[in-house]
Formats: sequence, structure tokens, C-alpha cells
Amino acid sequence: MRFSVLLAGLATWFAFSSPVLADSQSDSDQCKFVGEISKADQSIAACDRIIGDAKVTGPGRAIALSNRCGWWWAKKDADRALSDCGEAIKADRSYAPAYMNRGNAYLSKADGEHAFSDFNEAIRLDPKSAWAYSQRGDLYKAKGDFDHALADFNEAIRLDPNYAVAFFFRGDLYKRRGDFARAMTDLNESIRLDPNSAKAYLLRGRLSYNGGDNPAAISDFEKAIRLDPDDASAYFNRGVAYFLLGAHVADAEADFKKASQLDPQDPYVALWLDLAERRNEVPSDLKENANKLDMNAWPAPVVRQFLGELTAAQTLAAAADEDPKKRQAQTCEANFYGGEFALLKKNKPEATRMFKLASNDCPLSFIESTASIAELILKR
Repeated sequence: MRFSVLLAGLATWFAFSSPVLADSQSDSDQCKFVGEISKADQSIAACDRIIGDAKVTGPGRAIALSNRCGWWWAKKDADRALSDCGEAIKADRSYAPAYMNRGNAYLSKADGEHAFSDFNEAIRLDPKSAWAYSQRGDLYKAKGDFDHALADFNEAIRLDPNYAVAFFFRGDLYKRRGDFARAMTDLNESIRLDPNSAKAYLLRGRLSYNGGDNPAAISDFEKAIRLDPDDASAYFNRGVAYFLLGAHVADAEADFKKASQLDPQDPYVALWLDLAERRNEVPSDLKENANKLDMNAWPAPVVRQFLGELTAAQTLAAAADEDPKKRQAQTCEANFYGGEFALLKKNKPEATRMFKLASNDCPLSFIESTASIAELILKR
């Protein structure tokens, strides 16, 4: 299963310039976009008052519009964000944060091309912006251009050695490259600089899980949940760690149920919940949960296998794809979940065979890679 870091989830880490021209200093301070979502409505109202003041023009208006753009982005209203950032850029084409905020809004609409253009312009206007290099680097990372991503993260950290986000992004990059030691170093530093980042604890927990340290992983997942109790991925990851820890399948089931409530359209949550329910010998919810899933996209064939509609061979055949990376990913998952399904059917030799295939072929960053190794060790 592949994991990505949503930029919108990192809003609390970004701090931007506040208006220098405003109808009052209190509005100026309130309008400033610092990403604290609970204050979004109050802050937008303060920005409204500044923007509506005829005395605020030029750079001051651009700053207020850019800040309001950031708040709309944080509230996941990309259209309003794009409108405000566009107006901010018209008011002052030299204001770099407006391009950064607009780039993030474009990313919310999956428009990487326009986002990349805006990040480039922000760097041209402000070549000392660690924020700009970090965001562009994360976009490079999403494209699979790890060399350019690493160069941008390194530059961001050189410009601002106390910028937690840059260490977080670089740690994620190292993790994807399989350099777990450097990834852990960067994530430790990110958490030291910002001990209230749920995303950082979640990623470090994933890293501990990949290294086979489930107790450490569970500890970090618990911290992530305390900081962000509505993040389905934190419950899901803790559930997987509990599932493989031994004697904690009931805890795993509870976490998967919570993750399913928060994100009922995640097929991997549905699969792991089914595994936990069957392991606990309670009625499965998979048939009902499948109605909420996209059954025309991977891993739908795995779900159909668990529902008894496909054989293991048919699922493996469905994993084939012309894209070699996609084929590897889907084959990995077909083998792992096929192994779990074989265990449920009390066919240990077949389960062992499929777990061995998964452990050999799954990308190291995949949750199924570590899980297949754990199952081989546990010999259930």
C-alpha cells in the first residue's frame, strides 16, 4: 500500500507574512495566515475588513489577499483560494508568498504543472525562501524526481536549519529511497523542532514499523492520534502494528473500525478490518463495506477474492500491468493478501509460499513488505 503526505494536512506548519497596511493592527495580526484551522473563520473575517478598506492598496492589499487565499486553501476551498491569490498577484506581481499559496491551491486541484510554475516564480522572486524550496522539492518528490527533490530540501535546510517541514519532507524522501537511517535522523530532527506535528509522528511510526519495531511504531501512532484524532491513517497504521504484534488483534480490529468510520472509501482499511474480524472470529463487514468502495480500481480484485468472487490466480492475473512499477506494486499486494487469505483457509504451505513472494518482491516502503516478513516470523 502506498502512502503520500497531503500538503493540505501540513497547513499548520506554514507561517506567512502579515499585512503591514491595515485598518487596525488587530486585524492585521488576525488576518495573518499561520494555518491554525480553528481560527480560520475569524481570520478570514479580519482579512475581509482589510481588503474592503479603500485605503489599503498595492502591496498591503496583495498581502491581505494572499493571506485569505491561504486560509481558503487550509479550509479546502481551492476555488476561492485561487481567486484570492490571482487578485493578490494582480495587486503586486513581486509578492512571492502569493505564488506559493496559489501553488498549493493548484496542488489541491491536482494541477501540478501550474503549481510547479508558481513555485519556480516564488523562488525567482525570493531565492532565500526555505518554504519555496521545500514545496518545490515535495513536488519533485511526488513526480519521482528524487535528485532534484533532495537538492531543494538541502537548500531549504541550508537557508533555514530550524525549518521542521524541510526535515520532514527530506525524511520522507530518504524513506522512499530505502535509506531508513537517514530518514529516522531527519524525522527525529523535525519532531525536535516541532513536537506538535501529527504528520511527523505518523511518518516516524511508519519508519519504525518498516524496521520491525512495532512497539515504537505504536507509541508514535498514539502521539499522532492525540494530536489529530480525525486522521484515519493514524488509526489504520496503529491497527496494522497491533495486528502483527501478537495478542492484540482485538485492538487492531478497534483501530480498523475507527479508520473505516473516518474513511469508509479506503479499500485497504476494509481489507485489514476483514482480516481482523475473521481472525477474531466475529462476523465480517466486508460485503457491506465493499458497497462504499470503487470496485473498478485496484485493489478491487483483492476485495473480490476475499468475498469469494475470484480465485488467487485470477487476482494475480488482474495485478498485471504494462507499467512495471504498477505491476510490481499490485503483484506484491496480490501475493501478500493472497497469503493472508490462505491463512484464513488454514492452508499454511500456500500462505508461506505467497508471503515469501511478497517479502522478496514488495517495495521496502510498502506496508505489505514488513507485514509479509512478520507473518513468516510468526508462522501463524
